[in-house]
Amino acid sequence: MTELKDHPSSDPGEARMPRYLGATVKSIASESYGWHSHGWGQLISAASGSMYIGTPDRVLLLSPAMILWVPPDVEHWMRYGPNNELRYVDARRDEAREIGTDCRIIAMTPLLKALMAETVPREGSGQGGGRANGHDDALHDLLRHELAAAPDVPLSITLPRDPRIRRFAESALDDPGVIESVETWLADAPASRKTVERLFIAETGMPPSRWLRHARLFHAISRLSAGEKVSSVAFDMGYASSSAFSYMFRRSLGRSPSEFCI
Repeated sequence: MTELKDHPSSDPGEARMPRYLGATVKSIASESYGWHSHGWGQLISAASGSMYIGTPDRVLLLSPAMILWVPPDVEHWMRYGPNNELRYVDARRDEAREIGTDCRIIAMTPLLKALMAETVPREGSGQGGGRANGHDDALHDLLRHELAAAPDVPLSITLPRDPRIRRFAESALDDPGVIESVETWLADAPASRKTVERLFIAETGMPPSRWLRHARLFHAISRLSAGEKVSSVAFDMGYASSSAFSYMFRRSLGRSPSEFCI
């Protein structure tokens, strides 16, 4: 996949951290960070734009309708899409245990959005946000409960480990738009088509055709999250109408494309 630069190391200091501490960041399109981990958990949401997050066995996609949860000590890489405005909320390790030990894509709600915004310190107030401790504790308790209760969204895709097919998966995630068909995508695979099919199913749970469709859906969501119209994305993906694209989209993800638009 795209070469990734090293992530700048930082440690907010576990002993000094509030339970949750937020910051808003605007990122450059296609900016990437290589493999790294944190000693604290991290919640990431997007006011606009999208982000790919890779773990050793899968790739997850963040869009404005979602929240990404990365637990402490989980190795991951990150790559930003266009038109990004992101909110990062660091979660102290003791809080992280209550949210979960696996990466999750969580459905955003108006309440979660408001609670995450309240973790960003007010200007001149320091890390505590300028509120009394009891007030912060109540907000943080509610945030933790809402995160635990929120449904997960299936916006992740498993990466195969076998080198005979991994490079094909990585190329599809980088730019699925240049792939005309499954046949052209796998034309120079160092194994028979039957073997490739068997490897994809064994390692990802999907045949190559379905895996490629999900990679294209990820690409479509990234474009929708950057502000492109559903009709433009549908046409570029080869659909004759927005309604046909929306039907496929909802059948695959259980959500309409408009839910990923900004």
